Amino acid sequence: MPEGPEIHRAANRIAKALVGKRLNTVEFHYKTVEGLEHFFLGKEVQYVKARSKGLLISVGDYVMYSHNQLYGRWTVNRATTKPRPTNRSLRVVFGNDKNTARLWSATDIEILEPWELSGHPYLAKLGPDVADIEVDFADVIAQVSNPKFVRRQLSGLLLDQGFLAGVGNYLRSEILFDAGISPYRKVGSLTESELENLAKSAIGITALAYHEKGVTVPQELYQTLRENGLSRYQARHYVFTRDGLECHNCQTLIVHTRLSNRRLDYCPKCQI
Repeated sequence: MPEGPEIHRAANRIAKALVGKRLNTVEFHYKTVEGLEHFFLGKEVQYVKARSKGLLISVGDYVMYSHNQLYGRWTVNRATTKPRPTNRSLRVVFGNDKNTARLWSATDIEILEPWELSGHPYLAKLGPDVADIEVDFADVIAQVSNPKFVRRQLSGLLLDQGFLAGVGNYLRSEILFDAGISPYRKVGSLTESELENLAKSAIGITALAYHEKGVTVPQELYQTLRENGLSRYQARHYVFTRDGLECHNCQTLIVHTRLSNRRLDYCPKCQI
C-alpha cells in the first residue's frame, strides 16, 4: 500500500498537471461517482492535496476524495500519450489540453462539498501528517506526548493514522530504528528525550522518503551500498526487509517479526 510520501508525491504531480486549468475531459468509472462528471467538466481545478493516504482534488464547487487502499494508483501523462497496457481498472480520468491524470483500481472514491471534509470519517480522525513538508514539529511532539496514547505499544500505534498520519509499514520500521526505540515499547515508558527523538525521526525519515522516492537511509550510505553491488531494494532501508543482514550501525543481525499483522524489522541492539 502506498504510504504518505508516495501519496504526497502523486498529489504534487497531479497539481502540476491540472491546477489552474479547466477540465475538458472527465470520466468516472466507479459506482460511487458514476454520472457525476458534470460537477467537474469545464471547471477549473483549484487545488490537489494529500491528507495522509487520502487525496483531495477541488474543482468548482466540489471536492473529489480518493484513497488508494492497497491497489490504487495515479498516473499523469501528456494528453497525447496513451496509457500503458495494464491489468488495473480505470476509475477516474481528469484531462485538459496538455495533461491527463488517471486513477486506477482505487475502491474508495467520493464527491463531497467542501463543508463535508471536516466531518469525513477518515479525514476527521487524522493526526498530524508527517508526510506534509509543512508539518509543525510542535504539533508532532504534542501528539506523541499526548497522555491518551501512553498505554499503546508503538508497533501498533505507528500504523494508526489518528496518531501520526502518513506512516505505513516500511516507515514504521525505519522511524523506530532511527529513533533507537524498540517496537515493543509503550508510549508511557518513553523518556522526554525519547519522545523528542520519536517526533524528530517521524518527520525526518518521512521527509527523506518523500524527497528520495522511498529511500530512508542517507544518500551517502545509499550510494556506497549501490557501489558495493547492492540493488536499490537491498540498499534503500536501514532495517525494513533486511532481516538476517547486518545492521549498518552495529553489525548485529536484523530481526524480522510480525506485529499488528504486518511485517516489522528491527535491530535488537540499537533499539532499546
